[in-house]
Amino acid sequence: MAIVAAIDDSEGAATVLEEAQTLAADLEEELHAVHVLKRSELVDVLEKDVKGQDPIENYEAQQIGESIVSRALGESTLPDPTVSVRVGDPATEITAYAEKQDARYVVIGGRQRSPTGKALFGSVTQKVIFDSPAPIVSVGLE
Repeated sequence: MAIVAAIDDSEGAATVLEEAQTLAADLEEELHAVHVLKRSELVDVLEKDVKGQDPIENYEAQQIGESIVSRALGESTLPDPTVSVRVGDPATEITAYAEKQDARYVVIGGRQRSPTGKALFGSVTQKVIFDSPAPIVSVGLE
């Protein structure tokens, strides 16, 4: 089993990762940090066609994830996570990764939104909460 931390490239990533590290240490579980790139973001980053290449295995894509997690870790003294970069829809990829890792918990950041905002715009956190194969720890980011 593992603790899976869903990390984006925001200031809140450090809070999510810190909570996940603490949970993993307390439960003596492995920690995995997963960052999801949309395919269009990957193509922009690579500035080349990725047709025929497994983008999850791509060195440049992995470096993006490693960099984001490194910034989020800061000067943490807790163990570093295993970093995985996925490509696709963030909510789908996070839940698929959690299922593959047999996650004990998924730690994800959440922001408060108005009812109108919830109705008009999809929320990755909301989709993960509904679809996750494991219990969710939602870390408030505001």
